[in-house]
Amino acid sequence: MTWKETRLKHLCADSGQYGLNISADSYAASGTRLIRTSDITVDGAIKDAETGVYVDAVIEPRHQLHPGDILLSRSGTLGRSFLVPRKADGYTFAGFLIRFRPKKGVEPRFVNYATQSARFQGTVHSEAVTSTIQNFNADRYANISMRAPGSDEQRRIADFLDAETARIDRLTLHFRRLADLAAVRGRAVIDDVFSRYPHESMVPVSTVCRAIVDCVNKTAPASSENTPYKMIRTSNIRNGEVDLTDAFSVERSVFHEWNRRGAPRPGDILFTREAPLGQAGMLRTDTQVFLGQRIMLYRANENRLKKELLLYNFLGSHMDRQLRLLGAGSLHEHMRVGDGLKLRIFCPPSAHQDKLVAEIEAGRSQSLRLSDLAERQISLLSERRQAIITAAVTGQFDVSTASGRNVTDGVQ
Repeated sequence: MTWKETRLKHLCADSGQYGLNISADSYAASGTRLIRTSDITVDGAIKDAETGVYVDAVIEPRHQLHPGDILLSRSGTLGRSFLVPRKADGYTFAGFLIRFRPKKGVEPRFVNYATQSARFQGTVHSEAVTSTIQNFNADRYANISMRAPGSDEQRRIADFLDAETARIDRLTLHFRRLADLAAVRGRAVIDDVFSRYPHESMVPVSTVCRAIVDCVNKTAPASSENTPYKMIRTSNIRNGEVDLTDAFSVERSVFHEWNRRGAPRPGDILFTREAPLGQAGMLRTDTQVFLGQRIMLYRANENRLKKELLLYNFLGSHMDRQLRLLGAGSLHEHMRVGDGLKLRIFCPPSAHQDKLVAEIEAGRSQSLRLSDLAERQISLLSERRQAIITAAVTGQFDVSTASGRNVTDGVQ
């Protein structure tokens, strides 16, 4: 078996095609489905058509998708790949995605798996921190180095990985369901507390905040070095928390330039208004941070509303319903800054607030423990999945004799 060093562009018919540059205002109720970064799941599948958007216009051939095409995300979910299935034949794709079309004789499944390998993903993310994410373009993807065997071996590797990743994906699905159930249970605790107050008592969020800040609409340049100055991205905000584990570092001068509107403080509530919409978390550290794109900051006026209750308002079902109304019945993918000022929340009497916070925290604790357990298992399965893919697509073992259960033992 002969492997050769190559680049993504040498396995494809071209060096990548950018998607349509189209605004959300131009979406239609029917027509050609538009695949966006948010339509591609973490497992590389496409979300149901009911959640999709459409373009009512003639699509040029270069923007039409064919089975076997590979889409790579260049922003937000940077590096995420999607192998276009038969059901997506003729769909089109949005501007934050780049389409690569494997050459005749190249196995698309092998190329797609290769883009998920630790080698490929490591290159993407190491290069991304040296400049803004928006500058990770088609040329950069096209020139990422890869290893590839002959076409017959590509198919054998793809067949092996189809079977092994399917096994891991089934286990992952079970843990995702467990995590979802834990999240539903945690939200039910919040909803039960707020259900004691009439909807007519809700007030605009602006009336209970000392400050509401939206970040500027561009991405700050990240540093290739680890610095104490961090940029919070939408991916850092999940399930009521702001996790800075993989936050981008920036230089001191960039930090001060981008914090001219005021630095986030511990206790601030951060809310994502796009990519994805609707995640909220409380900043609990005094690390020197600033807001990345598509994040709004809400600073509670605790003379009116405790910061914890402000957070729980953002985590409640009543907030989700408001976001759905913004999308005319379906969860909208983005929210304008002006809409972020109009959101309405519950503001219980001050005398009730300490008791309500204690009740919610006690009720959510078991759900959070269950969710953490499920997420840890999902993370381990994800690591296992990538290890098997990496070992297979770089020729570290012979798939014709491997079972998949211990093939990565000792693999670097």
